[in-house]
Amino acid sequence: MTTHQAYIIGDNICTDLIHPPDYFSLDKNRRKKGFLRGVSATWADTIQPGAIIIGGENFGCGSSREVTAQVFHDRGVKIVLARSFARIFYRNMVNLGIPVCRFRGDHPWQHGTEITVDYDAGACQIKTDQASLTYEPPSSFVKHLVACGGLLPAIDILFSHAV
Repeated sequence: MTTHQAYIIGDNICTDLIHPPDYFSLDKNRRKKGFLRGVSATWADTIQPGAIIIGGENFGCGSSREVTAQVFHDRGVKIVLARSFARIFYRNMVNLGIPVCRFRGDHPWQHGTEITVDYDAGACQIKTDQASLTYEPPSSFVKHLVACGGLLPAIDILFSHAV
């Protein structure tokens, strides 16, 4: 378990806010500069690897561009939690091996709070001081994809044993 900074985002955060179209690029450095710039230019410049993104309802709605999910990987985001995810965004994240989990109720933190995530624990809780949040653990299939680094690496592993 490690402690990382949480970035708290609201409801209905669309992919154009997560990663504005101006930053759509195959160049990783260009993509990284756009991460969350539609939400906060300050955040875009300060997010460090290991950051935890906590969203609300309908996180990732809008465009289905895979580059929007890729930028979470580019910036080293540890996990994304939200009350609900847009379906295509959720699949894109899982396919790239980026942990995403749903939670119910309200989170007890403000932006910038240092929190600890124990993704592998059976209880799957986030804790800071006395406050905690339990989220739905991902399915064993999703855990497998995350452990492999995404869908394509998982397929490579599968077929490397099938000779």
